[in-house]
Amino acid sequence: MKKRYPTNLLSLVALLLFSYNVSAQGPGSLFVDAGPDVLADCATGGCADITATFLETFDTSGLTYGVSSIPYNPPFPFNGLANSLNPNIDDAWSAVDSLPFDFCFFGDLETEFQVGSNGVIRFDVDPGDTTNAWAFTQDLPNNTNPTLGEANVFTPVHDIDPSASNSEEIGYEVLGAFPNRVLVVSYFEVPLFSSACNSLLATHMAVFYEFSNVVEIYIQDKPTCTTWNSGNAAVGIQNDAGDTAYVPPGRNTSDSPWTTNNEAWSFSPTGPPTYVFGWYDALGNFISNSPTINVCVSGTETFEARVTWTNTCNGETVTLSDFVEVTSNAPFTVDLGPDITTCSSGDIILDADPGIPDLSYEWFFNGVSQGPSTINDNTFTVIAPNSGNYSVEVFDPVDPTCITGDAILIDFLPQPIANTAVDLFICDDGVNMGIFDLTLNDANVLGGQNPADFNITYHNTLLDASSGTNPIATPTAYLIVTPPVETIWVRIEDLTGTCSDVDDFLIQFQPATAGPMTDVVTCDDDANGFVTLDLIVLKNAEALNGQSPGLYSVSYHPSQADADANTNPHPNPYDVTAPSETIFVRVENNATPSCYATDSFVVDIFESPPVTNPTPLEVCDDLPNDGFADFDLTSKDLEIAGGNPIASITYHTTFANAQAGIFALASPYTNTQAGFQTVFARVENINNPDCFNIVPLDLVVNDSPAITDPISDYFICDNDGDGIEIFDLTSKDAEILNILVN
Repeated sequence: MKKRYPTNLLSLVALLLFSYNVSAQGPGSLFVDAGPDVLADCATGGCADITATFLETFDTSGLTYGVSSIPYNPPFPFNGLANSLNPNIDDAWSAVDSLPFDFCFFGDLETEFQVGSNGVIRFDVDPGDTTNAWAFTQDLPNNTNPTLGEANVFTPVHDIDPSASNSEEIGYEVLGAFPNRVLVVSYFEVPLFSSACNSLLATHMAVFYEFSNVVEIYIQDKPTCTTWNSGNAAVGIQNDAGDTAYVPPGRNTSDSPWTTNNEAWSFSPTGPPTYVFGWYDALGNFISNSPTINVCVSGTETFEARVTWTNTCNGETVTLSDFVEVTSNAPFTVDLGPDITTCSSGDIILDADPGIPDLSYEWFFNGVSQGPSTINDNTFTVIAPNSGNYSVEVFDPVDPTCITGDAILIDFLPQPIANTAVDLFICDDGVNMGIFDLTLNDANVLGGQNPADFNITYHNTLLDASSGTNPIATPTAYLIVTPPVETIWVRIEDLTGTCSDVDDFLIQFQPATAGPMTDVVTCDDDANGFVTLDLIVLKNAEALNGQSPGLYSVSYHPSQADADANTNPHPNPYDVTAPSETIFVRVENNATPSCYATDSFVVDIFESPPVTNPTPLEVCDDLPNDGFADFDLTSKDLEIAGGNPIASITYHTTFANAQAGIFALASPYTNTQAGFQTVFARVENINNPDCFNIVPLDLVVNDSPAITDPISDYFICDNDGDGIEIFDLTSKDAEILNILVN
């Protein structure tokens, strides 16, 4: 079946690009050959010619073909083809079969064909026509005689009879692979028609080439029997309309009878060229489109012969390449080593020293000189991350005619950084199945790196992630394997898979939990009736109880209803009113706020008993006034605590002991510092000893007066002789005071 292709078809067909060397399967197959490697004579400057050969193809839209005789060398066997036809039937068309490749014929895109038993093939198929006519006297082209008008390819056409033999074969087969598939149609040892001619056997084939759209006809034996149909025969190709044909010289009907053996013909389109040829250097830079060029090298350089063919029927494009090395035969060699692909950001030092002193070196980066040649400058530092082609030319300054060198391709690949992945959570609420979208971590792992430069995969083990093997097949819908918590490893790598980094994160499939919470006991130190609490610092860790603060939020509420509804959250810090308050806590999953849990705790506030700074506790020293005395510390309790019934008072030698509530002093207490000592009174709440105040109490020991001079005796007369008289002791005051003063 023919299809006239529209002019805009090329824009609708995807281009298929291949870049490899394909050996030709036949003369009409696509190939390119850059020729053998070449040794260039250093004495001539290291220059040599290189020549590429390749198949030249041309468009069929011009409806013109060139007919040429080609060497008889059938590329395929005449017998043993996969599809055998008409084994015992004469004058028949085969069933319609499809071509697995597009074949352009006289500007038409052909996709189906039929084989006739009289040496003909047609593309303008007719499934209802089963008779292949045999009689003809006309020349090609012809559209009036069915024998000629119904056919497109004549291999040759003549009346042959496959039913007259059991050993003959008419068959076809598609061989090869894209872009060099071929349709081979063969007639093997088929008897000529009529009893007088059956002993004469004909063997010939047609070969149809993909992409080049060349038709070749190979004739091994074409005998002649003039007793039937005048021995008429014709070789050639003809368009569907039957008004244009191409026939080799001496091979049309009017040339009959004719006989031939071991003859071959090629029918090639002669429209505009459908190929583009070019020579390229190792960096891919275009050199020339001439098949033969002269190149001058230092050391060994590689050149690429590249051909791109376009099938104008369907727009497909194929590029094939072959490579040739040209080496200068300098008296020494330079080897920079194999190409380097590295993930490191460190500089690389190249060494071109061939072991011969006093040579000159000139270094190049991507073909650009990095400075004039310098003697013994055999090393070069490649500064990371400058990827590209580095080369060196080395020569003896005494005899600079022979230059050799080498080149190396250095590729600094970006070192991926696996930024921190976040843990993922799904609430086990009895509805969700624990299916995670692991790719939610793609952006986290990439950070600021360009996603177009890296691939990200997820793995079940560190070993798999490190080696880049066994990635999780469906990371967007991963069912947790070991609930409630599983570790997932993520790998980020450059597009070549050479450089990578890994990180891990948790996936959690479990219900939210809160607490358990413990009550808070605190003190109202300033007795203002409330206490300010930092709930986040004080209680968040307890509420989360090991759950990730990155996955969960904690809030505090005045009632259970508010906690359930997530309303009226307490501010932070929060003022708790004495003496007691219940606070309700809500822990919810950030990704699924409906996944939450609640608990509560009580804040009990106890008063730190108020205190009054006491006056010093003073006592008189006993003689001989050594500065030490006994103090009744409890005598100050009332003054300090004011008789507060919830106050318990202890006394301590140091403020630290009072704070700690240790080493309380017994009362009475004998001071340990002569004359003056400060002790500290701890006044604590009997209901909560942690609520207390401390005040200092000064202990003072005052000296007692010492009477050292004797006082005169006091005599009075017993006037009435009864032995009793009244003494005025105050009369001795002046005497006593005088002694103390003096």
